[in-house]
Amino acid sequence: MTRLAFFIHFNQTWIGGINVILNLIDLLDKKRKETKSKIKIIIFTNSKQKLSKHFINKNIEINQDSTLFDQNIVVRIIDKISLLFLNKTIFLEKFLLKNKIDIISHTSIISGINSCSKSIIWIPDFQYLHFPKLFSLKYKIFKYINMKLYSKCAHKILLSSDSAKEDLKIISNISSKKIEVNKFFFKVPPKNKLKKFSYLRKKYKLPNKYFYLPNQYWEHKNHKIVIETLKKIQDKKIFICSTGSKNDHRNPKYFLNLMENLKKNKLENNYKYLGLVPYIDVMSLMYHSLALINPSYFEGWSSTVEQANAYKKIVILSKIKVHLEQNPDNAFYFNPNNSFSLKNILLNIYYKKTIMKNKVKKNTKVKIGEYINNYYRILNL
Repeated sequence: MTRLAFFIHFNQTWIGGINVILNLIDLLDKKRKETKSKIKIIIFTNSKQKLSKHFINKNIEINQDSTLFDQNIVVRIIDKISLLFLNKTIFLEKFLLKNKIDIISHTSIISGINSCSKSIIWIPDFQYLHFPKLFSLKYKIFKYINMKLYSKCAHKILLSSDSAKEDLKIISNISSKKIEVNKFFFKVPPKNKLKKFSYLRKKYKLPNKYFYLPNQYWEHKNHKIVIETLKKIQDKKIFICSTGSKNDHRNPKYFLNLMENLKKNKLENNYKYLGLVPYIDVMSLMYHSLALINPSYFEGWSSTVEQANAYKKIVILSKIKVHLEQNPDNAFYFNPNNSFSLKNILLNIYYKKTIMKNKVKKNTKVKIGEYINNYYRILNL
């Protein structure tokens, strides 16, 4: 029996990453049942309470253990030194042996080549290379140190896009044998499980037609281009609803400045922030929208784009490398600095002047199969 572990730390992991991991776990569990593979999935977390808000199959073992998440700086330094000289840790190794873990996956924690457990390091993206001003010197130094350790001590480096692989090759000479790309795909709730539009309209006070922007309020997510676009649209029927965390530790005033800009330009009736909403509401808002908007300057591999594509929704995307790589079925692209380009797309979709051919490249079942089969290959089970 292979014991495969995932670590979910709610204080340090962004919600998109948690969703990616839990989606993978759910798909893995179904694959395990179908193939009768001898694999046991274990989640270690710092909060069972927060994890309980997500649906997790009873087959999955869940452990709340502060040992792993509350290590002091001295313990972490000793383990990193141990990695350099022994290619395995001291304190982490005890934890892995105690819990009989064979593989730890989708983590930044390195076990070492000589460890009892293999470590599959997940690097979603290299945003700090493209937008260095958004990151502190301390952050970049730690990234540099970690890359050196990954190169020497990690079993596999898991990336979510070919774009990320190109970035990795620029900054590191990690052996190509260690590098794996697995582009995640989401299993979304079936349509009959989604909230009805009448429910959403009443709960969130929505108009009959709206665009949906589900990005977190981080500066690089580029909400400002959407507001600049609304300023240029004379037609006040255009309405955008937005969800996501409003906190950006790198720019704490970002959200407040955007809301002030809305108020200053009298756009409160055209743009509405709904806050953090339940997952099923996110999926329902997406499904009932005219289109999903992602104006970001940078993405690793956009989960919301994959989710919208699973529902065959129109997506309006910034023309950046990874969005072009994702290549969803019904996509319009615009320059993330060009509000006129976005304006024309919004108006054309709203008034149905542009009809998508809806040419589906691969169905959801095929994509999910490819995603999970590739992950099984990476696990080498």
